Amino acid sequence: MADMRTHPTLGVELEMPIVDLTTGASFDAREVFALVLDARRRRGEPVVPVLASGNLIGVAGPQVVSSVDNGFNNLESAIGIVGGPDHPGSSLNDLAGLVQREMTELVACLGELGAGVANLSEHPATPISEAFYQAMRAPKPIYDYWRDVRGWRHEAGMDAKAQNGPTTGVLAEDAVAALNLALLAAPALIALFANSPFEAGEATGCKENRLRIWTRMFAEPTFAGDRTTHRPPVRPFEDMAHYLHWMFGGDRAMQALPLGANSYKGFGELARMDGDPALLDFLRAPSWPGARLRDGAAVEVTPDLRHLESLQFSQFSDARIRFQFGTAPSVEAFFDALAERRVEALFSEHCQSLYIEGRAAGANFADAALCDLADPLVPASVAMAPSALQKGLQCNPDSFARLSRLLPWEDLRSSREEAIRHGLEGRAGPISLARFASAVVDEAEAGLAPSERWMLAYPRHVLRTGQTGADRALAAFERASGGRAERLRRLVVASTLRRVPPVPFPQMERGADAPALATACVA
Repeated sequence: MADMRTHPTLGVELEMPIVDLTTGASFDAREVFALVLDARRRRGEPVVPVLASGNLIGVAGPQVVSSVDNGFNNLESAIGIVGGPDHPGSSLNDLAGLVQREMTELVACLGELGAGVANLSEHPATPISEAFYQAMRAPKPIYDYWRDVRGWRHEAGMDAKAQNGPTTGVLAEDAVAALNLALLAAPALIALFANSPFEAGEATGCKENRLRIWTRMFAEPTFAGDRTTHRPPVRPFEDMAHYLHWMFGGDRAMQALPLGANSYKGFGELARMDGDPALLDFLRAPSWPGARLRDGAAVEVTPDLRHLESLQFSQFSDARIRFQFGTAPSVEAFFDALAERRVEALFSEHCQSLYIEGRAAGANFADAALCDLADPLVPASVAMAPSALQKGLQCNPDSFARLSRLLPWEDLRSSREEAIRHGLEGRAGPISLARFASAVVDEAEAGLAPSERWMLAYPRHVLRTGQTGADRALAAFERASGGRAERLRRLVVASTLRRVPPVPFPQMERGADAPALATACVA
């Protein structure tokens, strides 16, 4: 019988830098949602508009939510969920079909506005001023709180720093092991998908400059604990109790709470609790006073486990455990489970979904240069490769132990920095990042179904050529003529998607019928 270990649920969140097709400048894409809504209604899809203060800022359907990340120059599509033990015939190929359809539609709708998706994980020439930040920023109340109260430099991400975030379902009892595995593999994913060597019109000396966002964003926080949870822990997590104490205990001041049924990135009311307690301290209290952020009005909040669910985003490392309660346990039951280190059993009973969210891979897409390659599976696999790596690793027993022999945990932080700066040319502890990344791809391949392994064509291509997106961008910049600004403009325009390559349906083994795909990519 199929189970979550062999047939996990699958999804992905794709962030996309949006650029002007002519000038290459960062593009405000808020008008695209009306076009997307109209297109989906015409084909009969049951969709609803996503509104903020009466303004259309997204389109939600049964398996795809197309919206905005932090700014209107950085779109985000949440795609899935597919698969799971109730659908053992479903696989990453089903998710790939949804991704291909979503990207095809967005590229077409953006094209009507003279815009497109750039194959970069950060816009290379966008100076961030306060005026630009305020004009481009998505209208989410949490961002004012982060800047004004917590001292975060949220503007650091407003040049469309974009990631590819796979989500892979996991049993509660396996969640921490899967999280540790994702964190250990993160330097390989950072290196393989490095795609941001420029910032504000200058070369940065980093292959994946995107990930410098966290040290900048948390450079001078109001609460010292905010500097900690964007880095891997000093040792692997032991269990869910360890993970929750790390994220929500000690000096970790809790985030503002949503009042009513809305997520932390929603558009409803938020309240700050008096004294900014750690969430675990807040949950222990019978009630807690606070103030509504919008107008300072006093509120009194009765803690419950939905508050834990609301604030589960409160760490910004390369992977997170995400969950949704069906029926929330009582606060008393939670603290009993926490003290007895049996949170896994409690979550197994109460969670209707639980998954790993990967955050290490930068955004990569199939631009014309990739579509020109002889092997059509390389461009076809670009956007799906992080999902294939995460699923394959998770479904391959003992991959953590084998990878740990190559990269000891104590070398994880330095290896991550090496990946950000040097890509595949960096070091992973005692070995090269290229060798470690190759081992990660091999381990993932062993955990995938044969019909899913074509999705590793892009990372295999990167390893074979030694050329990541960042390396190709640097080379294109050096080849171009003209001044720096003109060369960057050409780089952005050349990297922009004009169409999206197909996925190899029906499911097939790597290499079968490959020539039939060759003509489908844009030259």
